[in-house]
Amino acid sequence: MAKRIGFFIANGFQALDLFGPLDAFMEVNSFVSEAYICSLIGLEAGHVKTAYGQSLTVDGDIYQLPQLDYFVICGGIGMRQLELSSKQLNALRLIANSASRVVSICTGAFVLAKIFPEQSHRVTTHWRHCQQLARQAINYQVEQDPLFIESGAIWSSAGVLSGVDLALEIIRRDHGNTIAASVAKELVIYLQRRGGQAQYSDLLQVQSGDSMRLNPLLEWLAENYQKSISVPDMAERISISERQLTRLFKRHLQSTPSQYLNQIRLNRARDLITCESLNLEQVALRVGFASYDSFRRAFYAQFGVSPSYFSRNHG
Repeated sequence: MAKRIGFFIANGFQALDLFGPLDAFMEVNSFVSEAYICSLIGLEAGHVKTAYGQSLTVDGDIYQLPQLDYFVICGGIGMRQLELSSKQLNALRLIANSASRVVSICTGAFVLAKIFPEQSHRVTTHWRHCQQLARQAINYQVEQDPLFIESGAIWSSAGVLSGVDLALEIIRRDHGNTIAASVAKELVIYLQRRGGQAQYSDLLQVQSGDSMRLNPLLEWLAENYQKSISVPDMAERISISERQLTRLFKRHLQSTPSQYLNQIRLNRARDLITCESLNLEQVALRVGFASYDSFRRAFYAQFGVSPSYFSRNHG
């Protein structure tokens, strides 16, 4: 039976917060007939404007809806600043209470907190607005780092493209790894990112720091991590000494060059275990480890569980 998903938007919503997850869910219908039926919901019928002024028409208002399986609250400056009457809040609460999953995308978490102010949930939103959300939603545990968080029936994401990662995870739960991977491929997404990954990458941290000398190396490592790479190889790549390379890594990435390379390999291994049908020995070789034993030890050191345990619980 098709699952019904309602996307709630109001004037000033972020278009990508809507269309990213919407496209991901609708793409499933290319592989599973009538998997999802998606509709747009407004405070009232008619036109709703994006944060940049473009207009679209919603399918219905919050008072005239069939029961939804998933209720998705999109973000955007207008959603973050949205003022709701008691009548509107009650209508939204009825929709949310009847849904099996309630999802906030980016600053949609501010609306979520208004709908369920008395509840206690772990949530995330765009890193720029986490402190404001924590001040307003005093019962919520607001976490700045994750891409998305599942807290019972409540899901929240950092917003923009992380909303697609959240949607892919729900698709994976509903229809399995193969369908989720197929959707990601159709959307030309390299690989689904897991919820626990940071909202911005080590490369972006370096770009926001006082040195960009590591950027060419980090980009090269991201593309060549599966190869045999030594610290001298890395230093030569950007024409600096090994000592200077190690100093830059410790200053900007809080790790040694070798530790950073291992982190890339292990994060990639984790995603391969989750999203692709490979045995663990194949995964170890695919990401550049010389042996399964060295891979197993490194995986346990980084994630606190063995690859086999992780595979049983996340594969």
